Parts: sequence; C-alpha cells; structure tokens
Amino acid sequence: MIAPWAAIGLASIALIVALVSLFDRGGGAAVSAPFSQPMTSTVPAPGQPIDLSKMTSREAADQLFNRVMAASENGDTVEALRFAPMALQAYDNLGALDYDARYHVALIHLTSDDFKSARVQIDKIRETVPSHLLAFMLEHQIAERSKKKDSAARAYKAFLAAYDKEIAAGRVEYQEHRSGIERFHKAAQASVSGKK
Repeated sequence: MIAPWAAIGLASIALIVALVSLFDRGGGAAVSAPFSQPMTSTVPAPGQPIDLSKMTSREAADQLFNRVMAASENGDTVEALRFAPMALQAYDNLGALDYDARYHVALIHLTSDDFKSARVQIDKIRETVPSHLLAFMLEHQIAERSKKKDSAARAYKAFLAAYDKEIAAGRVEYQEHRSGIERFHKAAQASVSGKK
C-alpha cells in the first residue's frame, strides 16, 4: 500500500508532467530579456519537453525553475511566463523550503515583476539569516527593476559588508549559485569603488 504522502508526491509529479507536455505543444515569441538570471547547473534545451517522471519532487521543481530562467535569459518572456506557474506550484508542493528553494521562488516571481511575492521570500530567508547573500542579490534586482538607484547601491554595500563572513559559513546554496554570487561580488566592488 502506498503511503498517503507518497501518493500525493506521485500525483503532483504526474500533474506537472501532464502540464509540461501540454504546454510544450505551443511555441513562444522571443522578446528581450528583462534581466540576467542565475541558474542551477542543468538547463533543458529550449523547446524540448522536460522528463520529470524519474525525478524527485525537488528535482522536478528545479528543472521547471531552470526552464523559466533559461527562457528569461534567452528573451523568451512568453515561455518564461508560461512555465512560471508550474514551477511555483512544484515548489509549493514541497512544503517547507530551504534557502535555495526560496531564492528560486523569488526569481520566478521576478520574471513577472511580482516584487511583493519576491519580498516574501526575502523576508523568510532573513528570518534566520539576516545577512544572507542571496537576499541582498534579490533586493538589488528589485531595486534595479524599480529604478531605485539608492536602494540598489545600499544592496551592493550590504552584500559586500556581509560577504566574507557569509562565504566562510559555507552554505550549500552558495555553492549552488557560486558563479552568480561571484559575478555579483565583482559588480558590487566595481560599483562601490567607482563612487569613491
């Protein structure tokens, strides 16, 4: 007999697979990318179906995240917005989220300029780690997209102030997004030094 939680997990994955198959039948018109997004290591090829049948619920959620981020990075806003609800539902089905998952959820919300929902994830991250680097990176993206230069500058400075101690903490999510964090670190340094 299948345990209730296992049955729910299998049903969730089956639903996601069905939705992905349905949406993969259509095409999307490419438009300019709103902003560059950090992605996890595995990114599905544009226009190709995502096989979620052999993945855990978390792996399926991360694959859908990758699909949204890849589409956004390639300027295909139509596809990004099409897969975003599925990705959000997949993370919601996980229940408790770790810092990495909350970062993913916030980035997905940012593809549709849903700053309010992205800030909910920032607040959740900061409940236990007030100086989390990914939270500063999200704050900066929101500030940039809101054209709030002062807020963006503050996010850069706060990130730099917390950087050494946070990197030394060796958090798993920092390894997952290492290249994005290092790019942001260089950009923050350049921005701050340019104002001296």
